[in-house]
Amino acid sequence: SGITGAPAVQTSATALSPVGPYDITVGTGSLSSANYSFNLVNGKLAIEKAKLTITADNKSRSYGSPNPSFTASYSGFVNNETLASSGVTGAPSLTTSATASSTVGTYDIIASAGTMVSSNYELNYVKGSLTINKVTLTVTANNKSRIYGIANPALTASYSGFVNNESLATSGIAGTPSLTTSVSPSTAVGVYDIVAASGSL
Repeated sequence: SGITGAPAVQTSATALSPVGPYDITVGTGSLSSANYSFNLVNGKLAIEKAKLTITADNKSRSYGSPNPSFTASYSGFVNNETLASSGVTGAPSLTTSATASSTVGTYDIIASAGTMVSSNYELNYVKGSLTINKVTLTVTANNKSRIYGIANPALTASYSGFVNNESLATSGIAGTPSLTTSVSPSTAVGVYDIVAASGSL
């Protein structure tokens, strides 16, 4: 064809340019041909949104406690940007169905747009997990006394640590603790342990 050289092709867009269309201009540059003239047609460079992922952070708490404050992590920033410098505004919505009375288990923390807006990032949301752990219930063998030579009294226990205004009757706890002592009617006068164990609790 006898065409030599190359056209001059350029755009004003840089890596820092915001989302939008930009002209790609074409000039003759060093093009040369004895047999052809050149018709130069400009093009367009489309800068599309980068993908930013907002992930609800995993959290945990004890049964009966209020939910902790929910937070999110961000991944996908470009140009060394951060949340503060990216132009992303607002905050995500982070919600769960779990309440203080929700039973032990794992519940979704749902991340959604909330008030977040961005002109340069496509915002994608990923759920996290709220783990509700067992709360500690203390079972204490009640102190008892008797006179030397008679049978031991009935051994009983007290419970502390209930939450949500629960009691032994309303807590869903089944079974009874094991309450034992080495003392017999012939055991000498003194103070002896009443040992509390899980039993059928």
